[in-house]
Amino acid sequence: MSGNDTNTSRAPTRREYVKYGGAVVGGSLLAGCASQSDSGSTPESTSTPTDEKSYTATMPPVGELTLDEPPSSWVGGLGFTADVLTALGQADGAVGMADPRFWYQGFYDFLDGVMVPAKEDLAQFTTEERDTDLEVLYELDPDLMAVDPNPIIAIYGLDKGEAEEVRENVAPWFGNESRRKRFDGWTYWPVGEPYPYLSLSEYIPKYAALFGEEERGDALLDLYEPFIEDVRSRVPPESERRSLALVNGRYNPENRDGWVIYNPKSEVEKTWGKKQYRDLNVVDAFEGAYSGQSSVKVDFEGLLEYDPDVIIFNFGLTYRDFQGENLIQRQREVLQDHPVGSEVTAVQNDDLYVGGTPYQGPIINMFQTEMAAKQLYPDEFGSYPGYGQISESEQLFDRQRLADIINGDS
Repeated sequence: MSGNDTNTSRAPTRREYVKYGGAVVGGSLLAGCASQSDSGSTPESTSTPTDEKSYTATMPPVGELTLDEPPSSWVGGLGFTADVLTALGQADGAVGMADPRFWYQGFYDFLDGVMVPAKEDLAQFTTEERDTDLEVLYELDPDLMAVDPNPIIAIYGLDKGEAEEVRENVAPWFGNESRRKRFDGWTYWPVGEPYPYLSLSEYIPKYAALFGEEERGDALLDLYEPFIEDVRSRVPPESERRSLALVNGRYNPENRDGWVIYNPKSEVEKTWGKKQYRDLNVVDAFEGAYSGQSSVKVDFEGLLEYDPDVIIFNFGLTYRDFQGENLIQRQREVLQDHPVGSEVTAVQNDDLYVGGTPYQGPIINMFQTEMAAKQLYPDEFGSYPGYGQISESEQLFDRQRLADIINGDS
């Protein structure tokens, strides 16, 4: 890999300015000025500016990061930080992701003027064999690795020495993986011990500070948090809530060994992968069936035994068009055409719905919370018309206000 020569004395590059922050680069500049002073330069040349702005934020596990200017390019993970940074007006800085295919972009079509890079234009720095391609990262040369390094270490074969190499030679890491409870075998680089989870709302000011977008971050929270609180306050009493089965949108007894049913109630309160179901305080039809796991497999008879009122297909947005096939429609047909599956209450009442992606930042989460609220509690929130644009009178949050914030028109 090229670009790592450190044997010659030279001025700091822009990459080092962004990567290392004011303290380190400032020290380098001072050393240079001192040398010039010793060789006869005027005393004024040794003075250092004290009013230059820096951009500082702290994110466990990587700690505090200070930059001399906002990152102009960044690499993300599987869609979460991409959505957060899109909300902060930084979508055009995306150059690569761990896997761009998992960044769901359909909701941006409902926001006037909001543009994001096409997924096929973003480089993927992981391989189909679940390895990390360091050469891709060096070629991309981003200003920021907007991702927690630990899932890349634990899942995509990056070792800790390589994580340090990326930090030193490519860009600093800045992310915290809190989609779900961290699995056994999770790594804790660079702190060496478990680090806290972060809620979705806690991410926004951290990235806003690093990108110099505090005003936009505040405006986003001022829209997002009251919306979530309003939805929470309107959830019907438990006796009036329909029971939910959160079912994998791809697998069934015909192509795997059963229906995969997910626990919609995250064990860790701050996780954001299934946040909408926690905020909607769902009644889980399979409560008590998971034996400490995050999911359970059942056959048709098992599904009928628990008999959910509503079935929502997890990852449904992704599986509506997956490798040229609508897998959600296929799931519906498998249930409707089976003598036992067709007896399930949700099937009989046609309460079979597309579910969201777990890789949801604030934009995606607002749309998916609205979607699930209408699917589960239509008497309170209005009926769900199917995926697509919802008439303005039936919307639960202000699309134009959100678009204005993203576009910097607030």
